[in-house]
Amino acid sequence: MDDREVRSLALPMTARQMTAQQLVYIHLQDQIVSGAMPGGMRLKSDIIAADLGVSRMPVREAIRQLDAEGYVTIHPNRGAYVTSRSREQIVELFEIRSSLEALALRLAARNRDDASIADLHLELQRLRNVENDKMEWVARHDEFHHHLCSLSGRPLLASECRRYRLAVGPYVRLFLSRNDYAEQPGYGHEILIHAIKDRDAERSEILMRSHIMANAQAIADTLPDSA
Repeated sequence: MDDREVRSLALPMTARQMTAQQLVYIHLQDQIVSGAMPGGMRLKSDIIAADLGVSRMPVREAIRQLDAEGYVTIHPNRGAYVTSRSREQIVELFEIRSSLEALALRLAARNRDDASIADLHLELQRLRNVENDKMEWVARHDEFHHHLCSLSGRPLLASECRRYRLAVGPYVRLFLSRNDYAEQPGYGHEILIHAIKDRDAERSEILMRSHIMANAQAIADTLPDSA
């Protein structure tokens, strides 16, 4: 196996094939968010690579990506150190995401056709099929929401929506690892599809905002006190 494949039992397997960089990225995200790698901790590429059974290149690339997203701070000539987001910052990320995706759904309600509604039902069924695999559920959930946002017909908007979903992804995974349910009752995806099908732009926007914010505070509160 090379660095494009899963090379270590230390990294969790999912149904999706991921590159070594993606695996290292997710691993480091989860360690930072859970508090296992606390704020101020220095990240040493050679030690991480050895622990995970990959070369140093994907580790360095993952650290650069984490730096760009604020999880890590790279100091010239000093190395990379863990940063941490406060609970208030996590909620703020959800607020921004909810505003962007709400706009996307408003536009999607205007642009949808019968084929797109059928595709959404298919994506929803795929999501339901993995309800017992929390990590795969997160990946499918991201794809479902990306499909929703792509119906807006605004590629830049859909891209920004995905960026914020990725930003809150590790906190969602931490939350799901400590809770038995994936969705807040009453805020299911089915009602989002119905609102789009009805071409109700205003309702679609309101429902999406509520859907995203339903668990935002609970997810933020899952952070360890030291984060």
